[in-house]
Amino acid sequence: MKKFRNLDLGSQVLFAFAGFILALFAVLLGNQLFNGFTLQSMGFQIAEFMFLALGMAIVMLTGGIDLSIVANMNLCAVIVAFILSGSVEGNSLGLIVIAVVCAIAAGSLLGFINGRIISQFGVNPIVATLGSQLLFLGVASGITNGASVGVKVASFSELGTFTLLRVPFIFLLGCIGYLICAFYLSKTSRGQRIYYYGTSPTAALFSGQRVGNTVVGAYVISGLMAAFAGIIMVARVNSARVGFGETYLLQALLVVVLAGFHPFGGRGKISNLLVGVMILQVLQSGFTIMNFSPFAKNLVWGGTLIFVVCVERALSARRKSIRKSKKSSSKMTSKS
Repeated sequence: MKKFRNLDLGSQVLFAFAGFILALFAVLLGNQLFNGFTLQSMGFQIAEFMFLALGMAIVMLTGGIDLSIVANMNLCAVIVAFILSGSVEGNSLGLIVIAVVCAIAAGSLLGFINGRIISQFGVNPIVATLGSQLLFLGVASGITNGASVGVKVASFSELGTFTLLRVPFIFLLGCIGYLICAFYLSKTSRGQRIYYYGTSPTAALFSGQRVGNTVVGAYVISGLMAAFAGIIMVARVNSARVGFGETYLLQALLVVVLAGFHPFGGRGKISNLLVGVMILQVLQSGFTIMNFSPFAKNLVWGGTLIFVVCVERALSARRKSIRKSKKSSSKMTSKS
């Protein structure tokens, strides 16, 4: 109990929520949810969502937001599927390499565009990424004419079903991405600059930090994470279409806020993000077993996001008032 009290507020909210969800589903579903087959199924589904949550978290550390991240993922997925659909001639390995490189380049470029619009022109991140979201979806729709694009390279599709010691390979890719991002944020000077900028952009500027590069770098990483999510999505479902994973945006925001990342930047533990992603995947799988409709799921995601934000703000305000009362009482005691 002492260890729990010593945690920061965001971690307390996260672990309390996680404990409640696990206990609730253990009672409601039991072995229906917590069995080897379902856990393996979660592993197949969690990878692309992990990359999206990582991208959203890094951007939020700067005090921004990337509403275009799912649209970026969709466009990168369309590029991969188009190259592997038979429209481009070549051997299987060569086509896979070309598709992956093109997706990574496209995702990074789209993230760079977002970052430059926000840092150089001073456009609000919500407005900038909302506009780029519509732009990216429009480009993807133009490429596909709104139709689904199937993959004809069998060796690439096998990546989405391959397991290593019964652990999905794409889940391992998601874990590797998580570890790289955790190392980048905690052990590198560029990662620390993202925290410094999010805490105080003005202080970061006067300290000599190239704040524009910091913002652009964060959005490039977000675009890169979207590209990896798109690649994994195509490997898993063997096709791509515009609009796939529309609820991922709301879920990514929910995970990042639940993990304690402050909407105004500068605060958030990357270790909490992994717990948040896992818990949200448990929720998703539990709702599927309980035959929740997509509309009911959206209701839960939106309601949970509002609830978590309100609870954290209320607890934060309560803590501040307690600290103020303690300070005032200590001053009165010292005066007397």
